[in-house]
Amino acid sequence: MIHMPPNAVTVADIPVEPDALQAFALEKNRLARALWEQLEILQHQIAQLNRARFGVSSERLAGQAELFDAATDIPVPPVPDAVPVAGHTRKGRPALPKELPRTCIEYDLSDEQKMAFDTLERIGEERSETLHYEPSRLTVIEHIRFKYVAKKDGESTIVTASAQPSPLPKSNASARLLANVMVNTYVKRSSRLQPA
Repeated sequence: MIHMPPNAVTVADIPVEPDALQAFALEKNRLARALWEQLEILQHQIAQLNRARFGVSSERLAGQAELFDAATDIPVPPVPDAVPVAGHTRKGRPALPKELPRTCIEYDLSDEQKMAFDTLERIGEERSETLHYEPSRLTVIEHIRFKYVAKKDGESTIVTASAQPSPLPKSNASARLLANVMVNTYVKRSSRLQPA
């Protein structure tokens, strides 16, 4: 394979003696033949790459279509009866102990929110529990958010009363319990570690 382009030949480069001229012609002929072979190899490679890239992509084997021509009776298996599948139950947070005292806080839509709809029908409530800390005592605050079907202009939607946001989402710790844990962890522990 030739990697360098041949030098341009000028009239001054052509030898005058017959033996040197013959050797010069043979060398140029050998170079032309090598370039021609290299050109054929490269054209063949380009053709193969074009066929691979743009050619027919499905494999075709002769005589394969006749395999499916014969009309054969294939027995159809009977359809099995529907098998009931138990629904997936989500685990969620563990329930707070029932023996802890409980306080219920109910959240309802404000009068302004209720006036925004033509009719409201209460359909349920959403309950969540928060572990609340008072010094030397734990209680459970049960947050009850009422749910309504609200209708306005012939369209209905479900509206739920909003509750106060949790300081730590997806946890059942109240703000007071979190504050107590942080004080006990950082303030009291650091005061014990300081030299007197």
